[in-house]
Order: sequence, then structure tokens, then C-alpha cells
Amino acid sequence: MTGYQNILDKLNSFTKKYYTKQLIKGSILFLAFGLLFWIAVMSLEYLFWLGKLGRLILFLAFLIVEAVLLYWCIIVPLVYLFRLKRGITHKEASRLIGKHFTEVDDKLINLLDLVDNRVQSELLLASIEQRAQDMGSVPFTEAINFKESLKYAKYVIIPLVLLGVIWLSGNIASFLNSHQRVMHYDLAYERPTPFTFRVLNDKLEVLDNEPLLIKVAIEGGVVPEDVYIVVNGEELLLMKEDGFFTHVFEAPVEESSFHLMANGWSSRTYNIKTLRTPSLVDFQMEFSFPRYLNRSDEVATGTGNATIPEGTVVTWKIRGNHVESIGMTARDSSFHFEKQGNEFNRAQRIFNNLEYTLSTSNEHVKDFEKLVYNIDVIKDNRPTVTVEQFVDSLNPNQSYYTGQAADDYGITEVRLVCYQADDNEKTQSILLESPNTNVHQFYYTFPSGLKLHEGTSYKLYFEIVDNDGIRGGKITRSQTFSTYLLDDNQLINKELEFQNSMLNNMDDSLEKLKEQKETLNKINDDQKEAKTLSFEDKNEIKDFLRKQEQQEQLMEKFSKQLKESLDKSNGGEMSKMLQERLERQEMEARKNERLLEELNELTDKIDQEDLKKRLDELSKNQGNNARNLEQILELTKRYYVTEKAAQLAKELEKLAERQQGLSELKLGQEFTDKDQEKLNEDFEDMSRQLKELEKDNSRLQKPLDLDADDRKTNDIKQDQKDALDEINRHQGMDEPSQSE
Repeated sequence: MTGYQNILDKLNSFTKKYYTKQLIKGSILFLAFGLLFWIAVMSLEYLFWLGKLGRLILFLAFLIVEAVLLYWCIIVPLVYLFRLKRGITHKEASRLIGKHFTEVDDKLINLLDLVDNRVQSELLLASIEQRAQDMGSVPFTEAINFKESLKYAKYVIIPLVLLGVIWLSGNIASFLNSHQRVMHYDLAYERPTPFTFRVLNDKLEVLDNEPLLIKVAIEGGVVPEDVYIVVNGEELLLMKEDGFFTHVFEAPVEESSFHLMANGWSSRTYNIKTLRTPSLVDFQMEFSFPRYLNRSDEVATGTGNATIPEGTVVTWKIRGNHVESIGMTARDSSFHFEKQGNEFNRAQRIFNNLEYTLSTSNEHVKDFEKLVYNIDVIKDNRPTVTVEQFVDSLNPNQSYYTGQAADDYGITEVRLVCYQADDNEKTQSILLESPNTNVHQFYYTFPSGLKLHEGTSYKLYFEIVDNDGIRGGKITRSQTFSTYLLDDNQLINKELEFQNSMLNNMDDSLEKLKEQKETLNKINDDQKEAKTLSFEDKNEIKDFLRKQEQQEQLMEKFSKQLKESLDKSNGGEMSKMLQERLERQEMEARKNERLLEELNELTDKIDQEDLKKRLDELSKNQGNNARNLEQILELTKRYYVTEKAAQLAKELEKLAERQQGLSELKLGQEFTDKDQEKLNEDFEDMSRQLKELEKDNSRLQKPLDLDADDRKTNDIKQDQKDALDEINRHQGMDEPSQSE
């Protein structure tokens, strides 16, 4: 079967040469039609200067056509040539060979049919071998003529001629630039014009809150009259100013593209980029007040201004669009807010007025929007206090204080502080009240709650403590009051002085009462002679009644005060008798008051007869009252002289004891003449009071026999003189030793 195998090898060589011819033909056609389509695409771009979309379509069409040509003309023959895919069969190859070699047309096909016969006898095999040897000398590959493929080369001449024509026209460079524009379809190209559009903006970026001014210059020999800007398909005429063309995009400027157009020529496409600016969309401040204010937390929205109490913690919570950071700038410091998700937070305890500025930033702008705000701080003011002192005229050791305290947030304590006038280091403090209110009125009666010594001067003031939780409570002091705590002896002297003053006042009142009685007698005499009351008479009576009422009220006041003084003195039988007489006098005074009221009414009614009766009755009462008052005044004076004499005797006894103590001073003891001088002053005062008492006693209708011991008084004077001499002698003995 070597002959048949030789036939198969020749058939395979034929098939390989056949597809090689197809590959040559396809390569020529691919080159010819590829160049023609490329010229067509470039011609469209060259003539029409398409936009990005048009150039993209041309680019895609070029790729698709070239890919199809490449597939059918190059790839398919190569696949069959390298037997990647089954090509023509041996019988199809035999038919192609038979067309060229007529002598083997049917023989080669019959040979293949015999081989395909399933019944393989020796006779059949010998026949196949014989026929194969008969055709073994036929060169099958000569049936393929490569020159037939080269005849398609004429199609390549057409695009080459076209390129030559373009080259000869001098536009080859521009034509080839079309290739660049199609290949780079995503880039913007400006079509060559008789003039050039030149956008003078350094960059076409603008913040979204600012307008964008497009400024265009025309360069070239021809300057068009009108220039249009085309934005999103809309043509807008540019304004011509000073040789330039301008257009303003009002804020907010949206991202867009535009190109310029004039006299049918268009520029390349320009893109406007909008930069987002930061903006605040939610502004909130939370206020956490100091605890001592007992005030619930509050929230303010939409503003950075506020008025808050001192020590409040302010928490800012801010949200924004396109915000990357928020800064706060105060007078002497700057901070950045902490970002948590989409929220910016900052907390600060504020004690003083705060003027601050908030600024926002992002990748495009820094400190873009500066917002100025103020936080006014209400200071916790010091509490205020006003105190009034009222002295009890009947009880000199007792005084009353009423005070008004106020604070803006609350008073926690009202205290009394007391100390000796000559030693302000040792103080006593009493907590009076803990009101916990904003306004409080308090009262205090001196010396309740204090441990004091009689015969000592004291000073006192009140302290108001507020509820300031920041400073621990501020204290405000009232004015300082002075008082003196009298001992028993001083109280008696004070009471006697008061009684003496009352006696003097009653003397004056008694004199005026006598004058009033004379006036009343004159009025009675005038009324007996007159038949009617004239206008002057009425006025004279009214004036008398008015003065009489005043005098009666004054006498009633003196009687009441004198009675209260006698109640405290415990003066024995005489004191009780005086009190009874004063009570009767008060009853008579009340009768006189009613009588005076009736007289006032009668005066208005002009009832002369009743008026005369009432005036006579008043005259009699006045006479009785005057006598009663004279008796009371005499008894009171006698009582005063008696009590004053007893008191002076006690004080004289004490002075004698003090003088005796000073007279017994020994050498080596520390003493000065100041003690003796003080004792001398007290004795001189005592002597003066004794002389005044003697005068008061002499004015009595029946003067009392005062037990004033002149001998004791003279003894005290002599002791004083001896003590002073002793002091001077000791001081003279000490001087030489001191000089040594």
C-alpha cells in the first residue's frame, strides 16, 4: 500500500498549498479593504470634526470592520492551514485536482471510493495499489497557482492612490491627525479655524456658592462679531467688553460642559468642575447647668448665641454637608471639634463671657465659612443684705434687728457674728436660719443665744451665705452695729435717768396744761358775754381743742411710759401707790378725750348753750387734772430722789472699796496712775450726781433727809490724794534705776 500512501501525502500537500493560497489572498484583501475603510473613517472625522460620541462610534465601527476582515481573511485560512480545524476532504481536494489534471479526474475519486469499501479482498487491495502507482507520477500541488492570488493586489493600489492624492494636496498631516482624534476619542480637540478661541480662565473650577466668569479672547486674522457659548445644547450669546467675550454662570454653578461657536466654527469642549463648599445643616447646643442651681438641662438649636449661668457646661453638636473639620477660635485659644460619624462635638465649661468663631473646612477650602457667636455669662452675684436696728427704750440691754437678704440663686445660711469691741479676734457665731430661698426676711433679738459679760461693749454683724456651688458659697457682711450690755447697777442708773427725763417732760407739760387752763377760762368768759358764736370764736375754740387734744395725748404717753418704768423698778409701796394714781389719771384722760370730741361736734353745730356747759365741765376737769398731776409729779419726784439716793449710796460704797484697794498698794507691785485717775473721774462724776440730787431734793415741797455721808466722801477724797502721792513717789524712785 505504499502507492496509496504516496497518494495521500500528495493530497495533504495539495491541501496545505491550497490554504496558503487562501491566506495570501486574504492578506491582500485585508490590507486593501482595511485601508479603504480606514481612509473612509478618517475622511469623516477630517471633514466633520465629530465630537467625542461621533469619534467613539467611528472608532468602534473601525474596530468591528477590521476585526471581521481579520477573521475571514487571515484567521480562518490560518486555522485550516495549521489544521486547527478540519478543512476540505480528500475527495474535495481530488475534485479540485481533477479540474486541473483531466486524466486523473475520475480515477482519483474512484481510488478513494475503493479504499472506503469495507470488504477488503486481496484482489481489491491489488487493484488499489495498481491504480495508485499509475497516478503516482502526477504532481498534485501544481494544481495550485499562487499567481492567481496576486491578481488581488490591484485592490491595494486604490487606497494607496487615495493617500497619494491627499499627500499631494498638502493635507496629509491634517488627515493623519484625524487618526489621532479617532484613536483618542475621549480627548477634546479644537477644529482649526480662521481664528482661535482662547479661554482666559486659569482653571474652570468654581466653588458652588460663587459665580463663574468665562472670559474668551479671539486670536487670528478674522474676528467674528458674535460668539456663542453652547451649554447643554443651549446657545447663549457672549457679552463683548473691551475686546473680550464674557459670560457669567450665576451661583450655584452646576458641573457641566460647554464649547464656543462663531461663524459656523466650534471650539473644543470645556468642562466646568464645581467644588463643594462645607455648609452647616444642624446646629445644636446642650446646656448642663451647675447642680446647685437645681435647673434642668436645656437645648438650643439653630444658633450659637446664648445667655447662661456661670459654670455651665456647653456641648456643641453640629452636622454639615461636605464638612471635614470644624474649628473654634476664641480670644486666646483655638480648638478643633471631635468628629464622630457625621457629627462634630465639643464640650466646654464656661465661666466668663465667650466670643468665638466657628470655621468649616474640607479638601477644597480651608476656614471657608466663619460664623461669629457670643455666649454671655451671668455671674453668680454676691448676696445682698440690709439690716435695721431697733433699741428698746424700756430695756436698754435688749435690741431688735430686722433684715432683708437676697441672692440671685439662693441663700443657704443667715449667721450672726458678735465680738467684744476691744477684741475682734474672739468671735461668737450663731446660725440663725437656713432658708434656701432667693429672698428672705429674718429677725433677731439681742442678746439671745450669746454668752456675754455685763458691763462690756460689743459689736455685731450679720453674714449671708449664698449657694454658690463653684466657690463654696460667697459671704456678704452687713454693717456693724455697736451695743453695750449694762450690768444691774448700770441698768438702775439708766432707768433713773429715764425717770428724770420723764419728770422734766411732765414739768413742761404741766406748765402748758396751766396755760391751756388760762386760755379756757378766757374762752368761757368771752362766751358768757357773747350772744352768738362768730367765725373767729369758732376758730379760737377749735384751735384750743386741737392743742388740748395734743396735750392730753402727750400726758397719756408720759403716764404710760412712767408706769412701765415703775413696773420694772420694784420700788415697794411708793411705786405701787404711784401706779394706782397713774391708772386713775389715765381714766380721767380718756374721759377728757370723749369730752373734747363732743366739744368738736358742738362747735360745728353751733349749739352755744351745750357748748358753754361742756366748756364749764372741761374747765372743772382741767382743774382737777392739774391738781392730780401736781400730786403725781410730786410723788414721782420724791420716789426718784429716794431711789437715786439709794443708788448713789451703793456706788459710793463701791468707790470706797476700790479706793481702799488702791491705797493698800505695796512697793514692787505693778501699778500706774491711770487706775487712780480713772477712779478720780468716777468719783467726780459721783460728786456731780450728788449735787444734782441735792438740787432735785430741795425743789420738793417737803425735802427729804438724805443720808449723804459727807465724812465718807471727804475720806475718799483724802485716800485719793494719798494714793496719787504714793504713785508719784514710787515713780520717782524708779527713775534713777532706769537711768542707770
